[in-house]
This record gives sequence, structure tokens and C-alpha cells, in this order.
Amino acid sequence: MKKIMLFFVSLCLIGCASGGKIVTSDEFHQVNISMSVDELIKIMGKPYSITKLEGGYLEYKYIERQTAADRVLVERHYLFVIKDNKVTSKKQVDLNRPSYERDSYEMQTSTNQKQELSE
Repeated sequence: MKKIMLFFVSLCLIGCASGGKIVTSDEFHQVNISMSVDELIKIMGKPYSITKLEGGYLEYKYIERQTAADRVLVERHYLFVIKDNKVTSKKQVDLNRPSYERDSYEMQTSTNQKQELSE
């Protein structure tokens, strides 16, 4: 019985393992403008994607996802613009903000808006 439990616990831990570094806003805030790409990668890890922009700029994208029961609760994209091997700008984009961070206007549904218009 103990061997079976150990097997299932091991299986659960393996399933929770991440293929790469987990990125958070703490790491994002550690990156400063004018840091080298090597310093960026040392803090943030390997980027999710690298996109070529006009003017010789590159955009490094990192993604943070907070999930529960196979549902993405929060998704943040951390974007770094690179020129001449240096960070020139950075930006955080929240795609799925938790409901407690939204204001009442954002939480209105189209059904509620239609009812208000018809009155």
C-alpha cells in the first residue's frame, strides 16, 4: 500500500513540474532599462518568443500563467524591447485579470447593457 501511495505522490509531483523557469512580476521588476540581454536572461530565463521589430529592435516575450483546475485565472505577458544587446523598454500586459481587481463597469455583461438601453 505504501508503494502505491508513493507512486501516486511521485506521479503528481512529476505532473506539476514545469518545463521552464516560472516567471513572476518580481523578476520583471528586477530588470532595469539598459541591462544587457545576458543579464535579462539570467533573471528571467529563456524567453517564450523573440519577435523582430522595425529598426533593428527585438521583442522578448515572457508569459506567466496562474491556473487552477485546468483554468487560467491570470495571464501576464512581460515584454522587453532590445536594441544593440540592451533592454530599451519593458512592459507588463495583464490579459486575464482576477475579478477582484476589476471595477464594476468592467464586470457588466452585454445582457445588462442591453437591458439598460431598452428601458
